Amino acid sequence: MTKDAKHYKFINNETGNVIYFLSIPRAKGDAREILENTRHKLAVENGLYIGSIYYLETTKTEPSK
Repeated sequence: MTKDAKHYKFINNETGNVIYFLSIPRAKGDAREILENTRHKLAVENGLYIGSIYYLETTKTEPSK
């Protein structure tokens, strides 16, 4: 993970599984639009209700499972 980007994971709320990882350069500014567009894309591609997908910012120190 690079320090010049923010890292996010998208989670299926129904199963608790991580379904996607995304890195966005900090230079892009506000990442909300990119995150919401990605969330919508994942819902369509995976046949999921949009409300069942959420995202969290991840860090380097987060433990692996």
